[in-house]
Parts: sequence; C-alpha cells; structure tokens
Amino acid sequence: MTTKILIVDDEPINVKLIEEILEYEDEFQCETAVDGQSALAMLDVYNPDIIVLDIMMPGLNGYKVCKQIKMNERHKFAKVLMVSGKAMVEERLEGYEAGADDYITKPFVDDELLAKLKVFSKLKKAEEIDELKTGILQLFSHETKTPLNGILLGSQLILDTPALPDKITEYAKLIKISGERIHDLVRKILLLSSLKSCRSLTLGTQPLGVYLLGITSKEDYIPSHNINIELSCPDNLNLNVDWKLFHEAISAVIDNGIKFTPEGGTLSIQAQCDSNLVSLYVHDQGPGVDSTLKEKIFDEFYSQQIENHSKGTALSLAISKKIMQLHGGDLRVGSTPEEGATFIFTLPVSALVSS
Repeated sequence: MTTKILIVDDEPINVKLIEEILEYEDEFQCETAVDGQSALAMLDVYNPDIIVLDIMMPGLNGYKVCKQIKMNERHKFAKVLMVSGKAMVEERLEGYEAGADDYITKPFVDDELLAKLKVFSKLKKAEEIDELKTGILQLFSHETKTPLNGILLGSQLILDTPALPDKITEYAKLIKISGERIHDLVRKILLLSSLKSCRSLTLGTQPLGVYLLGITSKEDYIPSHNINIELSCPDNLNLNVDWKLFHEAISAVIDNGIKFTPEGGTLSIQAQCDSNLVSLYVHDQGPGVDSTLKEKIFDEFYSQQIENHSKGTALSLAISKKIMQLHGGDLRVGSTPEEGATFIFTLPVSALVSS
C-alpha cells in the first residue's frame, strides 16, 4: 500500500534531496508544495499520509501550518515531521506544541529520514484501522438494538403462553437465551467503545471495601454454580474507584474462572497490598492459559476458537483490562499448565482510602 508524502519547503535543493532519498523506495509517493498556503490547499486534493514540513518559510511558517493541519478532522491521522536547520530544544518544543509528531534536522541522514517515514506510515495505518474497528463495533451495536428487543419480547410472550407443547417451549427458551447472549454482547461492545474513546465516560469514584465486593461476588455466583468461592480480603482494605466499572471487571474474570473450574472445585479471591501496589488475585482450577496466549486473550478482536480461557471471553477480558488501565492499574494473567490460571488486578497505592 502506497504512503503519500507531501514535502513542504521553499528551498528547491531541500526538496530535491528528499526526493532523491525516496527515489528507490517503492512504498512512497511524493508531491511538493513551495509554501504553507500551497500545502494547506493541497491537503484535501492529495490527502497525504505524512507531511515533511519545513519550519522557516515565507508567509505561514511551519508551526502555523502544522496547527491548521491538526485542526482539520479529515486529516487527524496525518503525521507531521517538522524540518529545520537548527537543533534547538526550544524550537523542538514549539513544534511539538503545534502538534508535530516528530522533528528532524538538516542536513538529513538518509537512513534516519527513511526510518522515521516508515514508522509513521505504519503508525498512521494502525490508528486508522483502530478507528475503523471502533466504528464497526458502534454500528453493529446500534443497528441490532431494535431487532434484539423484538426477539426477546417475542420469545418471552411465547413462554408466557399457557399449555404450550414442550417442543415449542424448548425452542422459545433457546431463542430467548440466544437473544440474551447477543444483547449482552451488544452491551459489552458499547461499553468497550465508550472505554476506548473516553469521550462519554467519567469515573464515578467512591470509597468501598474490597471485602464487600468479594461478598457480592459470592452472592452472585454461588446460587447458580456448584463450586466453592474462597475469600481472603482484609476487612479494612478500602479503595476509591468507580465501583460499577470495577465490579464489571472483576465479575468478567470470576465468570471466566467459573467456566473452567470443575464442578465441586474452588475459585479463590485474594487481596493484598504493599508499598507500591494493591493487588487482587482471582485463581481458578481450570486447565490454565497457554503461555503464547497470555496477551492475546485481552485483545477484543482475538476470535480464534481455542480451548481454555480464551473461548468466548476475549471481549469481557478486554473490557476488564481497559477498566483497570483507566484507573491507573493493569490486569494480567499467570498460569501453570493443569494448575489453573491466576488473573491479577493491580492498582497504584494512591487508590487506597486513608484510614
């Protein structure tokens, strides 16, 4: 895939130099502009991926051009590489404040310029793909709401009808369960989109004890699952977090552990803190997580049907990890084959409520 480069410089010799450096690089396509005004006029027509932008130019200087590029929503992913004959820190900082992605000094080192252009080409494509994935998730979520409500309401009305044949009741239950699963998927998609964009999300933090969270989890799961849940949480361990989101994160991991803990087995929840971190461990007695999958299972788009903890859990685990990151913490997994998996929630000690 071709990467479009726009070279903006009023010195023809500088333009020629960059063109010669890129001459034998098939992945790059170049256009030039002699000043800032011309560059801005070319944006919508040429739609460059990377702008190599000289700072000192007549009329609009590079800083002003960069600011205008970054204010244009259509070109928000375009990367700006600012160029100057000076190597002053103040000049670099001014460039970054204007929105520049990086800075390079003249005369160019060929390999350095090429390396920067290749890195920014990959970065721009990755950001565009990430936005596309988010857009698809949101579209899917909104477009399925109305038909899902019809499926759930219709199946419930059938189930409420007296004296139905057993086969019809069985099918109606299947429709309802399937609809509820899709409904839960849509809810998670919208939540993940909100967590990733952070635009419509405000953390409603309030103090609460971790022990109470564990008790709630036991009440949620024990009645419907034939497993034991063991709690080891200090009574006085209080955290200042968004408990609605935090409970979502913990519940997803507990639900995941229950799926792979054999009947009659034990799921343990343990909390502790040291001088740096507050840690919460959820350990199950399932077959564990393969070492090659310890990062992949937190990717919402990881869809390969594999055994153990990744099956059907990627979206939930991605949500849990993102919630922890928004709180300044993290979520990771440790595992020993055939000895279960331990999901480890961590938060900075600043989340502790002072006693």
